[in-house]
Amino acid sequence: MEDRRRVCWVITGAGHFLRETAGFLTGAKNISGDLYYTRAGREVAAMYRVTERIGESGFKIFYEDDFSSRGAIYFSGGRYRALVIAPATANTIAKCALGIADSLSSNFFAQAGKSSVPIFVLPTDAEREISSVTPSGVRIEVIPRRIDLARIEELRSFSGVTVLRSPEEFYKI
Repeated sequence: MEDRRRVCWVITGAGHFLRETAGFLTGAKNISGDLYYTRAGREVAAMYRVTERIGESGFKIFYEDDFSSRGAIYFSGGRYRALVIAPATANTIAKCALGIADSLSSNFFAQAGKSSVPIFVLPTDAEREISSVTPSGVRIEVIPRRIDLARIEELRSFSGVTVLRSPEEFYKI
């Protein structure tokens, strides 16, 4: 019998928080589910060399290019108890905040919301100043645009959506 308490996790093309997310997924033994890579998510995970580590998480892995958004039907059917989009790019955040459902991550966001499935989003641009690490290990400073911060605030107002500030918050949920 299928576990009806599964989590749907989406990794977008963001590098910031990706290593921490991989660490959480590998160590989280109390959750199971399906993990979907967007096309860019797959590329960035390879650049950050976390693909194998994430593969050890116990999640069933799907790729946007060979599974598209077919998985969106599982929200209304009760397969998932939560949707996690982490890390989430500014592009994904903007689409979700504006109701655009034309990608795997934004379509899943829309379908989870329509099915009253709790949604947890970890945006990469959650703070006014960000210290991030490139795939090669170089630390860089990033200052998100005002529009990106505004879209995150819009998401905070959505019913059923929890916007996280850091990967450490995974442990609280």
